[in-house]
Amino acid sequence: MKKIFLGLIILLAAYAGVYAQVDSELPPGEVVLFDGFEKGNYWIWAGFDYDQWGVHKISDGANISKDWASEGSHSLELTMEPMDAASSKSAVWFYDGVNDLSGAKYLVVDFYNPENYTYNIVAVMQATNEWKWCQASQNYLIPKGKHTVVFDFREHTEFLSDVKRISINSDNWELYPKESHIYIDNIRYIK
Repeated sequence: MKKIFLGLIILLAAYAGVYAQVDSELPPGEVVLFDGFEKGNYWIWAGFDYDQWGVHKISDGANISKDWASEGSHSLELTMEPMDAASSKSAVWFYDGVNDLSGAKYLVVDFYNPENYTYNIVAVMQATNEWKWCQASQNYLIPKGKHTVVFDFREHTEFLSDVKRISINSDNWELYPKESHIYIDNIRYIK
């Protein structure tokens, strides 16, 4: 019985640790705005054409919105197909373009989740001509509400002078039987 109780305490502490990373203070350093969605939309979703690279992605839209913004008057609305039992529950939205993020240690994103659903989110940068996969050190659970998330890229700083793609990935596990959406805004990096 003690082992079960100890296991539950460890599980709860780990679960609380994930949430503690959301909405915490920003790390020190120079903050540089990457995208505030005020000058247009340069993001796309991985849809049916992405299926050749693995399981079907349920992402089906990335559109500028005035419904919510953490700064300015626009954000990016990320939409998804219903997540039924047969769904991959996996979605990807990305920005392609050559960017020099030299010295970047963190990527910070404001989220607004209007759904009664908790999303499992991670950020990824692909860098250099080899498209090296640079995944943030941790996934984050984004419950309903407004949140600021700091994605840690310190273990990849040597590659970030030549970033080819930045993506927001959602790999979920729960069922959600209707089309859903989440908003992102005020993407910045910290040097």
